[in-house]
Amino acid sequence: MSDVPTFACGEVALLRAAVRPARPLADPAASTPATEAHRPGAPDTPGSADLDRLRAALADPLLREAVAVSSPSLSRVLDQVEAGRTVKAKQLRRAARAVTRYRLRMSDRATPFGLMAGVATARFAETAGAPRATRRSDRATDPGTCTVRWGDHPRKVARPDQEWLTGLVAALEREPAVLRGLRVKANELCRRRGDRLVLPYLPVPGNEQRAACRELSIRYTAAIRTVLEAAAGSPTWSELNRAVTVAHPQVDTAAVDWLLGELVRSQVLLTDLLPSTEATDPIGHLITRLTGPDGAPTHPATAELLAIRAELTAYQLTAPGEGLPAWRALTARMQRLHPAERLVQVDLGLDVEVQLPPVLRAELERAAQVLWTVTAGRPGPAHLRQYHADFMERYGLGRAVPLLELLDPELGLGAPAGYRMPHSTRVLHPETVVDQRDELLLGLAQRAAAAGEREVLLDEELLARLAGTGTPPPSLDLLVQVRSDSPEALAAGEFTLVVNGVGAIAGAMAGRFAQVLGEPGRALGDTVRTLPTDNPRAIRAQLTFRTPRAHPSNVARTPLLLPHRIALAEYTDPDSGVLDLADLSVVADHERLSVHSRRLGREVVPTVPHMLATDIHAPNAARLLDELSRGGEGLWPRWRWGSAESLPFLPRIRYRRTVLSPARWRPEEPELRSSTASFEQWSARLDEWCRHWRIPQVVQSMTEDQQITIDLTDLHHRELLRQEWLGSGEVVLQELPETGSGWLGDPATPAGRVNELAFPLVRRSPGTATEPSVAPARGRTVYGPGSRWLYAKLYCSTVRQDEVLSRELPELLAALPPEVDRWFFLRYLDPAPHLRLRFHGDPAALNSRLLPALSAWAERLAATGVIERLVLDSYEPELERYGGPAAIAAAERAFAADSRSCLTQLRLLRERTLPVDPLVLVAANYVDMAAQFGDPSLLHRLYRATERHELSPAVREQARALIDPDGRWTGLAALPGGSELLTGWAERAAALADFRAHLDESWSDSDTALSALLHLHHNRLIGTDRTAEERSLALARRTVRAHQGRLAALASAGPSDPTTSAPVPTSTPAAVPTSVPVPTSAPIPVSASASASAPIPVSASAPVGASA
Repeated sequence: MSDVPTFACGEVALLRAAVRPARPLADPAASTPATEAHRPGAPDTPGSADLDRLRAALADPLLREAVAVSSPSLSRVLDQVEAGRTVKAKQLRRAARAVTRYRLRMSDRATPFGLMAGVATARFAETAGAPRATRRSDRATDPGTCTVRWGDHPRKVARPDQEWLTGLVAALEREPAVLRGLRVKANELCRRRGDRLVLPYLPVPGNEQRAACRELSIRYTAAIRTVLEAAAGSPTWSELNRAVTVAHPQVDTAAVDWLLGELVRSQVLLTDLLPSTEATDPIGHLITRLTGPDGAPTHPATAELLAIRAELTAYQLTAPGEGLPAWRALTARMQRLHPAERLVQVDLGLDVEVQLPPVLRAELERAAQVLWTVTAGRPGPAHLRQYHADFMERYGLGRAVPLLELLDPELGLGAPAGYRMPHSTRVLHPETVVDQRDELLLGLAQRAAAAGEREVLLDEELLARLAGTGTPPPSLDLLVQVRSDSPEALAAGEFTLVVNGVGAIAGAMAGRFAQVLGEPGRALGDTVRTLPTDNPRAIRAQLTFRTPRAHPSNVARTPLLLPHRIALAEYTDPDSGVLDLADLSVVADHERLSVHSRRLGREVVPTVPHMLATDIHAPNAARLLDELSRGGEGLWPRWRWGSAESLPFLPRIRYRRTVLSPARWRPEEPELRSSTASFEQWSARLDEWCRHWRIPQVVQSMTEDQQITIDLTDLHHRELLRQEWLGSGEVVLQELPETGSGWLGDPATPAGRVNELAFPLVRRSPGTATEPSVAPARGRTVYGPGSRWLYAKLYCSTVRQDEVLSRELPELLAALPPEVDRWFFLRYLDPAPHLRLRFHGDPAALNSRLLPALSAWAERLAATGVIERLVLDSYEPELERYGGPAAIAAAERAFAADSRSCLTQLRLLRERTLPVDPLVLVAANYVDMAAQFGDPSLLHRLYRATERHELSPAVREQARALIDPDGRWTGLAALPGGSELLTGWAERAAALADFRAHLDESWSDSDTALSALLHLHHNRLIGTDRTAEERSLALARRTVRAHQGRLAALASAGPSDPTTSAPVPTSTPAAVPTSVPVPTSAPIPVSASASASAPIPVSASAPVGASA
């Protein structure tokens, strides 16, 4: 790896730590599973033992208060026990297990959760102004110092839970007197669909028990239209009422008030009563809205809210473990105002100062680079790759498609497959991706298991085999456990880092703790404010939204960090920094989909500065904006095992002092997850399993997003483990690091605290992505059946398409009426694989002669099982993609010429006349087509990102021998079928030149048009596989670059005879045999994988000028 790390680590990190010191555990490295001697016996029926555990919790003030804050239902059971009331035996047993889990959590887990774990900042010991070394070797020589100072005053920060807050606001919005004092705004997610107004996303206020993803549909009347138009500018209630009554004088004010109230309750109108997610004082916001201009309260709730705010402050001032009376008074008052299960969200600020040694930063930057190295070049999420491909097929390159139109399934593509708010109707098509990395990782895991090894050490050779290429993300958060026995050991470099997570945005893991961290945490907010972007001209906009259910949005409550904002399903005041959804469009280039603001004329990078998962908790529009902000690459993962993920054992992956992935075990035996066996039988089976896999005595049990440290020799721990394994979710056991947490301790607690630190890292190099060319928005031109375009879809499997094109389609083409002046074809997948045939000509001839011939031909193919069915559709020319109205006819003639050429090539390949690998053939086509647009070197500019694809030596050798960027094509001409191939190319060249002459660059430039033509050519000749297309583009680009390099070398060497000034030849006839033996077996498959059985390569001895 390079000496200069890819990412620079920030000066300040977020420290997360358990509220209690780490428990003394048995040696986690000891493989001594529980035996009969260790086990005190099977659990008895619920009774005195469970009561003892609950009474112990009552005697522990900190645990008692922590349970009250985090689990109201468990707290009520403890209240019953404390009062001496009878509790059902099963309820006692569940409560005892829950108390045990919470007790363990307070010492074993660092994830913030009420009073069970807290946060602080940690800073590197270097001063902010001190120069930092930029090379690893320099940093490693100065480990520095580590200091930890604990205080006695942890700080609580309490605020209303979003569940209580949204429920209270929904109740207040039912009162006309409250509504008259508010401002309102139309919900931008509303869309008109015929005579209906549709709201596809309807969050649930409070804790209402109803579906969280309903679609609202109401009649789109003239009055509704007036309301929506007038509410676009956030008017007051009275201003909106007046606008409606003026437009509809037959309706009185009271009726308008009723209508507006119903629209508020259905969320078609949004009021300013609900605090936005970036509000730092939500109670204060409500008090302000319920107070008149004269300062007098306008509602009885105002006095209660003032009292609640005072009691929130009083509770915050109590020490942890001493706040239960204040908590009870606060929650009782809140319940009286509005009942809810979750009332208050509490975070804990730890009283600790931490200075970290520079040697730790050096290791972090190495770890981030290694993680990027082994994940770079990996394909992004399949649903986004497919969406990108389908977007390009539908809209082309450079066309700005309004975001809400795109997501509308009637007008656009709809949401990507798998989206749930609302549910997408799109289907994710399976992909076949050959991944050598998967094979390598499977081998590593199996060899480790066979040898009884628990660790795989990454060395430079193994890293090189796992490495990919690509552009690193602009930033990330790296969450690690720091394990070391003392501050002195940490400073001396005696530590282990365990990677626990990766966040897509630097500083996002600290987002919701801004109020807790106060001034020391300001640097983490500044990190978000100054984040770079891949496109240096792009601007970041903070993305906010209402979650489908209220409680999860506590994680999203962060201050406004950026000058621009995008809000979904939230009220916003008019402000130049607010980007309306109607202002946002989505644009495609070959590498990604990006978001653009028409008002600003720039790319926008939506930014989510917190860790709420948008794939679970966001409306489709917010999820898409978030996913597109990462260039379609999805969340940057931790170490990924790929196909090996489901193995029963996976070894630890370590690089230097960093554990990228701990060892883990997956209980696959049915007996371990069955409830039929007795506890003694189950425990005996567990012992056998632990002995077989040599599982340590102390491990972490991981169930979905829950984890708990388990001592397998402890009866109660085993009981917890069995209950977890009886569920339906995925469960694993994970090893604990061998070193402890003593570095985060003090003399009174030398064991330290279980901890995690989230470090913000920012890419050192600037972004190089360019602003995609955005065509101006124009109206649509659509040709339906009966017009001058006849558009037919032939549904058939992908394996049948080449047969239809090369063997069956010529019969139909032979019967075309002379009035048909052009036709072309495409392959497509959505909603199922099919071929698209488009014919242009006189409407009368198309409908009276071609349509009957097409129908009869398709009926014959369907009867013989070649196709499934024929469907007629409407054709919408892609004007933005192909140069506008003046150029579209010429573009379609180029499509027709390429279609004829591809039919010829498919036939030559099927008949095995042309002995060329399909990958090489399509790359040669690219070079020829680029030459018609000026220069094959255009491929350099268009396709820089295709370098990551590996190509076999046989393919590269054949490409070098046959592809001729100088345009003489002597190698191809000498092959069987070569002259027929080049004749078709010559016809296509004339059509391409004509298109280039007609191209109107105010609609699309030549680069955009050529990119689109090459994409369609691959579609016609090979298919819709995007990975195969990228490989073919990589081959074309590499071949052209190598050819130019050889010419440059010859030119710099000069003539061999100094007495002559003969020019350096640029092309020489290739030494290609006139015939190549062709096997007589099955036809060559025309697909991306055809290179596995490629035809015999053309001679590698071709003179330099003959090939590329």
